Amino acid sequence: MVEDIVAVRVTLQSGEARFFMTWGRIQDAVDPSELEAIVLEKCSRFAVGGKAVSAHLCGSLQEARDAPYFFEALFKMSQTKIPFGESYQAWREAIDEQMREGTQLHFLGSA
Repeated sequence: MVEDIVAVRVTLQSGEARFFMTWGRIQDAVDPSELEAIVLEKCSRFAVGGKAVSAHLCGSLQEARDAPYFFEALFKMSQTKIPFGESYQAWREAIDEQMREGTQLHFLGSA
């Protein structure tokens, strides 16, 4: 599914944008607000180059394609097989916990 892997744009106080790649539809199948809040809270763990003031789910990965580590993150995440059926819920809960801890958020770098 296209929304399995998503990009989140973080806007810094300076107006510059930074991007993160992570898992979509983990916290909520439709509403991205919880995902955006997680990324905004945890992005300070990364050298984003300023104070983050907002985070918004990108409409597609294309918005983040020019970020320096876009392809590295996409390749790494593509190696993870998302289970279907009975094991999906346990996988989803584990990924949610890791995202809330600040892992499973892939900073795509500063230009």
